[in-house]
Amino acid sequence: MQYRYEKEAYQFLAVYRFLAYALAVLFSQVAPAISALPQVQLITIFSTLGVYSILKVFSPLRWQARGTMTYLILSGDFILCILLIVYTHGLNSIFLLYSLTPIMTAALLFEERVALALAATASIVLSLTHVFLSQFTTRIAWIMQGYNLTLLIVYTLFSLVAATVPYRINLNIRRRIERDAIIEERRRIAREIHDGVAQSLSYLNLKTKSVSDLLTSKNTVQAITELTEIRNVVQDTYEDIRESIDQLSTEIKNVSILAALGNYVREFSSNNGIPVQFEIAKPFAQLSPVAELQLLRIGQEALTNVRRHAMASSVDVRLRNTGDSVEMIIKDNGKGFNLEALEEYPPGYHGLTIIKERAEGLGGKVWIETAPGKGTEVKVHLPVEKVRM
Repeated sequence: MQYRYEKEAYQFLAVYRFLAYALAVLFSQVAPAISALPQVQLITIFSTLGVYSILKVFSPLRWQARGTMTYLILSGDFILCILLIVYTHGLNSIFLLYSLTPIMTAALLFEERVALALAATASIVLSLTHVFLSQFTTRIAWIMQGYNLTLLIVYTLFSLVAATVPYRINLNIRRRIERDAIIEERRRIAREIHDGVAQSLSYLNLKTKSVSDLLTSKNTVQAITELTEIRNVVQDTYEDIRESIDQLSTEIKNVSILAALGNYVREFSSNNGIPVQFEIAKPFAQLSPVAELQLLRIGQEALTNVRRHAMASSVDVRLRNTGDSVEMIIKDNGKGFNLEALEEYPPGYHGLTIIKERAEGLGGKVWIETAPGKGTEVKVHLPVEKVRM
């Protein structure tokens, strides 16, 4: 989703930039008095600005980095636009609409405060231009002459709207997406509790009643056997709960999925005594935060299934790029199972269903290869265009 938004934002900015450029050309021909520049200068400006616009479209700002260079490029684009309208008669410039491009870029791809700062700066610079330069050159009229004050007010309001509205719309969309993701995650947790802890407690309730009856009938040997089974179930349930807490407490806000998954793999191997070989193809695609979290949860769920059911002595976890997709492969040397009979398994065996739901939520697919006595391989395939940053 992040990549799709980025692509659509770039497309919108490219269309707006060229549309504003075309309107400036049109105004210069329809109303030459507006530009009032020598023909040679006008042709030079249009030629240079046309090449610059093409370069900006085919070399888009890599805004995700949010580094010094990113802000310098955005600032450079803004300064160039301001100088352009100052040189071409300020508020009477045919490039006023074009000068809004960096403000819209900041509103769509950066923080609101950055876009507002650019909008305020543009209005202040135009005001000062008409106040001070009007005393030294006839090209720039006094701020109170003609429609300059009206144009300044309209330009300022339009700049503020362009700086605020896109960001607010994006904020509302992001909040709705986050809310839906939270609701979906709660549903998954509820389902996992129902299939795991709730079923175990129900089983323990029946078993304790059975032990009580056996003790009443003084069948001590059978009662001890039942208590041993109860203890094993309690231990398994405790491990499941502990592992679920570890999964939910694993955060990837400040580290990449590679580091988060690597840390979890080491903890899993240490806690369960199962060696895990973790391999990553480098360079690995930069994923969106939602995709990283879901891929991490998929890896955790797959390893949980290994611990619960596989009886494996080793596991391989691999992440790789295949050009148009990102793949995660989890392979164990455990006992395997009959894939066709998966739906007949009792509650607690639905981890693979959860993995499929998470992958399909990202537009991906899951393939499972297994057979009794031959281990299990889970391959998760996610399209790059839907999960990359």
